[in-house]
Amino acid sequence: MSINELPCGNCKNYDPILGPGERETRRGWCIPRSKYAHKEGPGQVFPQGVARVGPKELAEPYIVKKDYVHPMCEHARATNVDPVEAKKKMQIEATTRKGGQRAHT
Repeated sequence: MSINELPCGNCKNYDPILGPGERETRRGWCIPRSKYAHKEGPGQVFPQGVARVGPKELAEPYIVKKDYVHPMCEHARATNVDPVEAKKKMQIEATTRKGGQRAHT
């Protein structure tokens, strides 16, 4: 029996990996199953509320394919928001909060 029929890329817990030019790749981080770096690197913005590792530890990503359906995923949550647009919005908001300016690409 399957408890989930939602592709990872349509889940609100999907954090897309962006490639050159902020283009979405076919893979992303599963937010609840991943442990993010202690702090963001230059240009990075992590989703709110992620689990983080200690200062000297390496991140522990749980990478998923955008189109894959994990049939027994208990973290699947439907969203009607485009994950790439949501990530770009987070980056803009974080830059604004820090008082910086974001270059237009």
